[in-house]
Amino acid sequence: MTGNNPRHAILIQGADSLGFAEDTAEALRRGFSVQEPTLPPFSGHPIDARWAHFDAVGDIVSRTIDKIRADAPAARIAAIGRNNGGGQLAWAAARGLAIDAMALVGAIPEISRYRRESNAPSAQKFRQSLAGEAEWARISEMRPLDIITISKFIKCPCLLQFGRNDPFIDETATEAVEILGKRFPVEWLDDDHAMVSPDALRQRWDFLEGALTHGSTGPHKKRGRAA
Repeated sequence: MTGNNPRHAILIQGADSLGFAEDTAEALRRGFSVQEPTLPPFSGHPIDARWAHFDAVGDIVSRTIDKIRADAPAARIAAIGRNNGGGQLAWAAARGLAIDAMALVGAIPEISRYRRESNAPSAQKFRQSLAGEAEWARISEMRPLDIITISKFIKCPCLLQFGRNDPFIDETATEAVEILGKRFPVEWLDDDHAMVSPDALRQRWDFLEGALTHGSTGPHKKRGRAA
């Protein structure tokens, strides 16, 4: 977008590497420029390497923002993090990311509890990767990376969207979502893991555009999980 106050969107993908074709199209339709940074794959110890990975993603997002502002100091910047990328974006924002609004899409709000308790295949695979019961007991050391833990440090407008048909958002997330709903707008949608239904796209882009254009998110109606 040209002009003295351009709008940009940074898109952070999850571990499943789902693309952002639908969000990119919607961003361009609304006059946003789009950046989708290339993120490093996770590697190393399933618990100990998690901190370094989250910090590495945060550094990449920070550099992306610095480049945008170097070219356009008055730029307004939004960010979307999908699934695991939502947790990483939240961590980056809690470290002081200079963005104006963000949406966390299908992001597990309490990943430490999910890894410890969920019956989802990804959580079971994680537990199987640990070396015995002593390491299983260390899963709680990941709690400082949970969105619910770091949410108090997120200062920009933030929308959280969850799909009722997303298998990764199970009962381990429900209590944390209720708590987050006291601080941020939270929406449950009839959507799956990709979160690209027309309602989901319209909702998050209305939210981001409102925050960047008017400094607010406009009217918001909270909807519960029940259909």
